[in-house]
Amino acid sequence: MVLLIKKQQHILLIMISYLLSIIMKLIFNIIFLTCKWVIINDDLLKINKDKPLLICIWHSRLLFFSRFFKYIKLPVWGISSTHKDSEILARVLSSWGINLIKGSSTRGWINVIKKMSKLFKEKNAAIIVTVDGPKGPREVAKEGSVKLAKKHNVPVVAASAISSSFWELPSWDKTKIPKPFSTIYIKFDEHYFNSDQTTSEDISRYINNNQNQLTQDIENIN
Repeated sequence: MVLLIKKQQHILLIMISYLLSIIMKLIFNIIFLTCKWVIINDDLLKINKDKPLLICIWHSRLLFFSRFFKYIKLPVWGISSTHKDSEILARVLSSWGINLIKGSSTRGWINVIKKMSKLFKEKNAAIIVTVDGPKGPREVAKEGSVKLAKKHNVPVVAASAISSSFWELPSWDKTKIPKPFSTIYIKFDEHYFNSDQTTSEDISRYINNNQNQLTQDIENIN
């Protein structure tokens, strides 16, 4: 009897999870359809079409980039935590065409390393990583993915994003969600990092520089 109750509870949780992901996808799709986009330096994604690429962003800007890559003709991979709470967002990202690698720096990291190493040997594959994830500290890049890119001699690009108006969640990373009819700005740093010399400090500096410039530009426009 106890096992039956637990099984029923498990099924109920799965159903709730699927329902929440559907609702979340619907809300996000409606919001993004009303938004305008301004993309800076996206030519960097086309320079080495026959080579893999590592794109580094902050965790709080994941939604902006995930939706942006829905429109890009490029095989894009992201890392999704194995935690049950992450499954809801993972389904949304998958619906936008993001291929997911299951695991994180705290759980399933061996699978992440194996999959990234395999992708780094393929042509025209881009891996987008939230370098301050999965739990922070916020806006401080970790070395794992950058070191792996160095090992495979893969180019690294730092990228930033912001919208003219947004909601900010009370989470550790202060996740940003664009408000309807806002303008979303995405900027890829003009430096194509030499992976032999790139450090996590470089990534933090360039992402923050981009972010500060984008924020300042928006303030000047408004």
